Amino acid sequence: MYTSFGVKNFRCFRDLQLNDLGRVNLIAGRNNSGKTALLEAIYIHSGDRNPKTFLRDQGYISRTPRSYRLLRESDDVDSTSIISWDTIFNNFDTTKSIKMSAKLARPKLPLFDEGLPASLEISIKPQDGKDFDKALRQFTIRDFDFYEDMEMLEIKPDYRRQSDYILLLNGGVLPSRFKSEPLLQSDLLYAREKIDSGVNAKRFSKMRQARTVSILIDALQIIEPRLIDLEILVDSRRPLIYSDIGLVKSISLSSLGDGMNRLASLILAMGETAQGVIFIDEIENGLHHAIQKKVWKIIGKIARDLNIQVFATTHSLEMIRAAHEAFRDDKPYDFRYHRLDRNADTGAIEAMTYNKFSMNAVVSIDFEVRG
Repeated sequence: MYTSFGVKNFRCFRDLQLNDLGRVNLIAGRNNSGKTALLEAIYIHSGDRNPKTFLRDQGYISRTPRSYRLLRESDDVDSTSIISWDTIFNNFDTTKSIKMSAKLARPKLPLFDEGLPASLEISIKPQDGKDFDKALRQFTIRDFDFYEDMEMLEIKPDYRRQSDYILLLNGGVLPSRFKSEPLLQSDLLYAREKIDSGVNAKRFSKMRQARTVSILIDALQIIEPRLIDLEILVDSRRPLIYSDIGLVKSISLSSLGDGMNRLASLILAMGETAQGVIFIDEIENGLHHAIQKKVWKIIGKIARDLNIQVFATTHSLEMIRAAHEAFRDDKPYDFRYHRLDRNADTGAIEAMTYNKFSMNAVVSIDFEVRG
């Protein structure tokens, strides 16, 4: 579990440091204050090497059997001329590497002692460097002369000899064929990303096998009290989760609204991330303010039972207050609120962390959360 995290030269961050991280962490701030970028930074540090995490601001990335392909909204756009790794570097400056550092209280890898730091460096690997040709061997491409534009991203952890590489070439993205073990099991749920129904069905099947479906049902009953049971049915050759809410027949979970599906995806993802970290962007989406405290109670319980650390972002003052109220009577108080703001003089993004005592003052006043 992360106890502190620092990041330099990543996206909008020049040099950001967070200390006193809790089991459940809620991040707020105005628009363009780096909330989603912070989730991505920690997610990458934990071991994610998915190209869409690095390039989500440049278009939607579609997975093909052999590579990732960057798709633009307009076919008229020449992606080879605009897609570049420089967007993940602060102020587009690729001469300075991205550096991430952290301390972990309960790391997964046995070579760590409690509190031992784990660092990560991300940089553009120069084509004229001595190891560039060696790194190319990790990609399943026979003739590299065919590609005019090529940029290789190197991700180098200090706790592993092997670096990870992602290759950007001619508008396409190719990950290395060798995948290193992540530091921690993790998953990131983007605000507008709809989890594939097949993925949720697979995760549900694992919960059914482990006899832990009651956790999901209890959570969803917060939104739909009529829910009796859940099951997997095949519809048009697709396995889908169906719900029994006391009608003459079961109905698909997807038909019960965005809030139900958002919460279901979150709980299912947590069930597959035991001993790891879960990231939720704009956690309030689809959740009415009247049930937010109950949702936080469920999240806190699952996080403790499965030893999961949670990082979430929000634009909602109600969500911040509900989280504090949900954790206020817990011992220990394992919730932290982190506020991101730009320094008026330097323009740099800074973080302020609030514990139980300072949160009592925060929730008692109205303050700017939305952009």
